[in-house]
Amino acid sequence: MLAIALASSVSVLPATADDDAPPGGYPSWQDVQNAKQSEAGKAAEIAKIDDLLGGLQSQAEVLGNAAVKSAAEYAVAESALQVASSKVDVLTAQTARANAELGQYRREIGALAAQSYKTGGTNMGFFVALDAVQTNSIQGLNIVQIVSDKTAALVNKSAAAEKASRAFAEQEQAAKAERERLSGEAKAKLEAAQSAQQAMARQIAAQQQHSQELTAQLASLKGTTAAVEDEYRQGQAALAAYEAAQAAKRAAAEEQARRQAEAAKAAALAAAQLPANPAPAAPAPAAPVAPAPGPTPGPPPVVVAPSIPGGAVNDPAGAKSYAAGRLSAFDWGQDQFQCLAQLWTKESNWLTTATNPYSGAYGIAQALPPGKYATAGSDWLTSYRTQVNWGLSYIADRYGSPCAAWSHSVATNWY
Repeated sequence: MLAIALASSVSVLPATADDDAPPGGYPSWQDVQNAKQSEAGKAAEIAKIDDLLGGLQSQAEVLGNAAVKSAAEYAVAESALQVASSKVDVLTAQTARANAELGQYRREIGALAAQSYKTGGTNMGFFVALDAVQTNSIQGLNIVQIVSDKTAALVNKSAAAEKASRAFAEQEQAAKAERERLSGEAKAKLEAAQSAQQAMARQIAAQQQHSQELTAQLASLKGTTAAVEDEYRQGQAALAAYEAAQAAKRAAAEEQARRQAEAAKAAALAAAQLPANPAPAAPAPAAPVAPAPGPTPGPPPVVVAPSIPGGAVNDPAGAKSYAAGRLSAFDWGQDQFQCLAQLWTKESNWLTTATNPYSGAYGIAQALPPGKYATAGSDWLTSYRTQVNWGLSYIADRYGSPCAAWSHSVATNWY
């Protein structure tokens, strides 16, 4: 939808044959000069440029969000593939053990037959059993035919081992087929994730290519400077990010509370259906309880760390060290780092690829929507440095300091 809106906003720009006209219908500097001839023309050109800048940013955000979602889907598929592969490995080992056990029983029966033959004690019943073992037909063998109790026990064990071997072999083949299916699915998800990242990178490159000139044109029309206009737009973007984050995180917290209430209700109903006087169970030894890492109200958001194709670095220690070194850029002392460490530990455990399944927030700072990170750098999907830079700017703009942001998070369970 945003792509259509962007295309529409571009198509209404005045056509020009000037040499300085950029591709795609972006205004030329001659268009800007022409618009200055009247207040109406100036206002119209300002509106068009604002629309173009907004469209570029919106498209970058949409594609960034799609890249995060696609990468998360790939991670789910890859996880399922790993589980399937582990199951195949287990079944392969179980099949091998059952076959080895079956082979051992057959060798023991053969040894008994040879010993019995040497001593002249072998009867026809024994050879019937031995033939059944060697031809894999012991399932239907009538053990009454076997005279030796020891031989009968071995034949029974051999029959059980053969049954287990066949069952494991069938399960192994089914597991291999499932693994093959999941492998194809994971491959397709990986290709989709890589394609989404490439689309995002192209859009961010286009945004960087055009935004600077569009901002300069806007400043010229409004009689300000490009720096002023850029700062204003960044402020507007920060405000939009804050409002979107607050709404989405509030909704996520409400959804989490709803699920917890449903779980509590289900537990209460289950408890009500228990017998009135159940037999007392032996008390289990108490497990040691680890102290909470900080005054986090309620359970932290559930996050997963998908495997982002393209070299994402999940390095919590490195991210913390980098963030600590950036505090002075915002005139914050190192006393603020403890608050920041608690805040982002609660939010993401300092994982570059942390994704909140309730809200869709992403990364160390849990930007929402994730594409907001693009204002700090095109490598935001995989770089903890870019995410930290954006997150610190976000905190500075909205709360003034990490400790103020942490206080808000303690009070509301989001920031």
